[in-house]
Amino acid sequence: MRSCNFMLATDRLIQSPPRSGAFGGAIIVIDVFLLTIIPFSLTISAWTAITSLALIAVALLVRNFQSLHLSIFTSVLIVTPYLNPLLRSWPFSLLIPVLCYGIIVLIVPGLRKSALWFRRGAPDKTTVIAAAIISVTAGIGLVLWYEILKPDVTVQLHNMNMPRWLLPIAGIAFSTSNAAIEEFAYRGIIMQALDSAVGPGVISLLVQAWSFGAMHYMQGFPKGVWGVTMATAYGVMLGWLRRRSQGMLAPWVAHVCADMVIFIILASIALAETTVK
Repeated sequence: MRSCNFMLATDRLIQSPPRSGAFGGAIIVIDVFLLTIIPFSLTISAWTAITSLALIAVALLVRNFQSLHLSIFTSVLIVTPYLNPLLRSWPFSLLIPVLCYGIIVLIVPGLRKSALWFRRGAPDKTTVIAAAIISVTAGIGLVLWYEILKPDVTVQLHNMNMPRWLLPIAGIAFSTSNAAIEEFAYRGIIMQALDSAVGPGVISLLVQAWSFGAMHYMQGFPKGVWGVTMATAYGVMLGWLRRRSQGMLAPWVAHVCADMVIFIILASIALAETTVK
């Protein structure tokens, strides 16, 4: 009975992935480099797409599942805009890669078994308190960013054109789904790959956070240099929650709270503009 209970307990916790060899680690480093520089560019070169596809072939050749996980995700993210430039905008830029990655993982047994990040974890009292503090801090930071810098949020407001009664439902749908997509991508796929390449330490924690921050440069909320800085710091906090709880539930809940604040800010702007008109 004790053995069964132990298996059930460990099954819900993220286990450290096996360390990748030199080739697997190199593939992961190149993939993360591509993911980090892409958000700062308006266009994606054909060579970048070819490189990402070649990394899948190399990962298959060296039979390294950890690098293959990240290479599949990276390739879909890079190649998708070639199908239609609009697919590089929110929510498709991350939604399509995460969905395609998930489908492939479900189909391929080796990938399914090695997707060690997809665990809810076991948040303790300290984790819950920390998640609450992080949520409040992030919410305050977002409000201050908007109130002090008065950024142009015209693009985000296009998605707020809906009846007032639908706003609460849309807010819940946005905050829960967007948080899940971004957590799956950065604290899931990318962080597991980095843990495999350099070990589950500070380097992995910081690099996944920087990659998350870079994604906010052009189209995030917050965005720009301040957006990258704030999102990177937030990514470190969410990564710590993932480490502390050994699962994805705690960082997802904290992320949902931040995204709800974003939606409330945008909804208040949209309602104010409607009232003026």
